[in-house]
Amino acid sequence: MTAVDLAKRLGPYLVIADDSDPYISWAEYTREGRIPERRVVYVERQADHPVERQAQWDELAGAVLDAGSESLSLLTYTAVSHAHAVTLARHEFLVFNASVRMGEVIDTHLESGDRGWIAIRIADGGSDGELYESYDAARAAQQHPERCTYFPVSPLTPWTPRMCEALLDFETHRLHGRMVYGAPICR
Repeated sequence: MTAVDLAKRLGPYLVIADDSDPYISWAEYTREGRIPERRVVYVERQADHPVERQAQWDELAGAVLDAGSESLSLLTYTAVSHAHAVTLARHEFLVFNASVRMGEVIDTHLESGDRGWIAIRIADGGSDGELYESYDAARAAQQHPERCTYFPVSPLTPWTPRMCEALLDFETHRLHGRMVYGAPICR
């Protein structure tokens, strides 16, 4: 049994995550604005000694393989506690899914050759599907304008998945007040 580190020192944590879709009904699956959440099955601080660390990794990787589920994965995070490692794992999954959805929204407009401003929800990367003439028009049309980010879409300025991820991560930090001189604070 691994003891909990009460000193809260930064270190590597092993996380077993289940990325299967936790929604069981079709109504829940198709609900607009639904945000899938990564389920964390197990968290353990990685051992300090290299031999113990390798044995620990082998044991957990074997457990993931033995489970026979493609949705389970063994991940590593540098964190200060078990809870912090869980938070990092869930945040990574959330931003990844939101950036995929944001890319799909942008691609939908680009495929039809549209140009204009769109509003993207920071929480899930979705949109209202509308294209606006200006920033002000896009912002005014939103029920919660502070929870969105706004930018122009044009075939001349394509967006990569990494660009979507970076923007949503930045906007999440801005929304929650975790910015210092324009840079996110990692907690």
